[in-house]
Amino acid sequence: MGYTLFAIACYIVMRGLQVLFEEKLQARWCKVLIKTVTVIMLYAALASLITWYKGIPFLGFSPK
Repeated sequence: MGYTLFAIACYIVMRGLQVLFEEKLQARWCKVLIKTVTVIMLYAALASLITWYKGIPFLGFSPK
């Protein structure tokens, strides 16, 4: 359950950054920031799914 909540939190942060930096979305640093957070969010979501079905800890903390 911990990994799922972490993945949801990453998604909320990603969407919040997009809204927060809406005027700056064309800036290179903003694109890099959004893409970096998106990659972290996708990794966390994948780790959450794998942990849900296999029980393998990928994010460095206990999934429970």
